[in-house]
Amino acid sequence: MGANLQYEQPVTFDSFEKALEARAASEQKLARISKSLFVAGSERPPEVRSEVVPVERVVDGQRFMSYEIKVEIDGVLLGERTFARGLESVQLEERIPIDELDKYAEYLQGYVPEHLAIDPLPQKLARPVRRIYRQLDDALRYNTTVFGIDNRTVFQDTSYPWSAFGRCETNLGPFSGVMIGPRHILTCNHGIDWTPPPGYAADWLKFTPSYYNGNEPFGSTYATHIYWIKKDNNDGFSNGDEDQYDYVVLVLNDRLGDYTGWLGARRYTDDWDGLEAWWHIGYPSDLTSMERPVYQSWFDMDGDNSQSDQH
Repeated sequence: MGANLQYEQPVTFDSFEKALEARAASEQKLARISKSLFVAGSERPPEVRSEVVPVERVVDGQRFMSYEIKVEIDGVLLGERTFARGLESVQLEERIPIDELDKYAEYLQGYVPEHLAIDPLPQKLARPVRRIYRQLDDALRYNTTVFGIDNRTVFQDTSYPWSAFGRCETNLGPFSGVMIGPRHILTCNHGIDWTPPPGYAADWLKFTPSYYNGNEPFGSTYATHIYWIKKDNNDGFSNGDEDQYDYVVLVLNDRLGDYTGWLGARRYTDDWDGLEAWWHIGYPSDLTSMERPVYQSWFDMDGDNSQSDQH
């Protein structure tokens, strides 16, 4: 059994170590992870064989074991492409009134599995590989959106809550997402391909929690359903009110949250404007080429005072 987490207010720098106390993993757990492959074939299902190859590594006299899983598939139609299935769609037209949110509090809580350690700060950091220059030449034009001091930090920690963040992939490329429920991820609307094959509302999405340099410590899975308010037009820009609705929730095919934990969800309120309580975590393209996660911590945000907190 894991532990539920519920915070009514954002956790600030002064209170976060008390709110999220560090701990070691309560148990070591061998669990099942899944990975899906899609191949073209005939009416007869392909035959699958697997082989497990031990890989031993000795460091300072300590023995570490890992395993290469080799899969052979007979009955594949060569030269034919096939892709993951698309997404079933649910458009949201009504919001839950703020004064009724308490009825749903149990569904909005975070969760930490017993087999994960907790670290308020990532402990396993990595060297960043920068794709932009620290000092820019005014005579040259660079592809960058970093202004001021760049204090993003690359990490590879798999303890909670860092285990709940991961990389999404669609036809439009990779981007970032986060577990907010046992099968639910929150991610950006503009990363979804809204031009799917016939019969689907959106094209496929793959999610890999704690993705790092191709490594998948909790496995990966595909989404089956998507909840949205307004579709992005996929032109690469935030037009009109697209930035206001640049979020979607997807339901995954597997309960990865039982292994990674999840963060739950909250609505932002203007009462939190100026509160230095926020972290930005994800896979930027200009740093590590979307192959390693980074974080930036303890900044403030400013909501739109002219709009309801329901947005």
